[in-house]
Amino acid sequence: MECQKTIGQIVLPVFFDVDPSEVRHQTSEFGEAFQILLNRIDKEENESEYLKIKWRVALCQAAGLAGFVVPNSW
Repeated sequence: MECQKTIGQIVLPVFFDVDPSEVRHQTSEFGEAFQILLNRIDKEENESEYLKIKWRVALCQAAGLAGFVVPNSW
């Protein structure tokens, strides 16, 4: 998302077996998995609060773009 903003790269989100609104709001199974990741980062990184905010904002922005939703059909 940073490259889209700074140098105009095209971002085409692909949501595989997840609803974009769950990514945008970090809810449901996606939100739970994302929180587990953030908890793991808390233990490993010194800049964890900065990274968490940056990731949340980027996910919200990406989920707001037009993209592809691919349901799991396996």
